[in-house]
Amino acid sequence: MITRFGIARTAGGEILDRLRGPGRFLVIVLPVARLLAFLLALGAVAAAGLAGYWLAAGPRALETLEALWTPSAQTAPADGVVDMPELVVNLRRDTPSRFLKIGLSLSVASRDRDRLDRAMPQLTDSLQEFLRNLDQDDLEGSAGLHRLRSEIRRRFNLILSDPNSRRDIVTDVLLRSLLTQ
Repeated sequence: MITRFGIARTAGGEILDRLRGPGRFLVIVLPVARLLAFLLALGAVAAAGLAGYWLAAGPRALETLEALWTPSAQTAPADGVVDMPELVVNLRRDTPSRFLKIGLSLSVASRDRDRLDRAMPQLTDSLQEFLRNLDQDDLEGSAGLHRLRSEIRRRFNLILSDPNSRRDIVTDVLLRSLLTQ
């Protein structure tokens, strides 16, 4: 249908023309009200999630979460690499390979280097104890090496970290050499 101004009317325009008064009001206001209700519900879910996180992780949790999202003026000090002495250990008796020679380097922040140097005998002892319980199957493939590195890092951080701090001292474990025989 063409109006007196020469503009074609669509079916939607005809429907709006038929709706007068409260009908037109409902067609426009209800979708907007639904959108506002959805946004309000989304905000309530986000607030409940933050409240649950705060209750589960403690009162300082939101500060930690905020620190992750806001860029800080201070950057963390650069990591340094500390070489551990190479170790040769016996593997478990039931493995075809009997010996493991491993050389590790640990990536630590410069402020934690003294703590690492003081704990080096404990770290070496813990590493030997862990490596003596491995067999050849534990070291196979890239997944095996990844598990080895992550388990060593976890053990070292348990030895080095303060009970009150959740910060990891050892940020990465680098394999310099790995030989089984």
